Amino acid sequence: MELTQLYPWLMPALLIISIGTLFASYLAFRAEKYMMLVAIGMVQTLVSTMLATSVGPLLFGIGLTQFYVGIVNMKKVKGYET
Repeated sequence: MELTQLYPWLMPALLIISIGTLFASYLAFRAEKYMMLVAIGMVQTLVSTMLATSVGPLLFGIGLTQFYVGIVNMKKVKGYET
């Protein structure tokens, strides 16, 4: 919270990053790029801590879900290759 008060440009930047990662996660899932989905889930989880008083809990849940889905699907795809 102190960072958002100290830097007023931080909140709009976090909002743009959040919307961008949501869109990128959709594209990564459609393209079956599960490692990218794991990375985007980590970014959303980290961004959610800065937005704790607004949409942070929702982004935290989405980020953890994407992280889990990426890991599960990476293992599933590797299982089919061998």
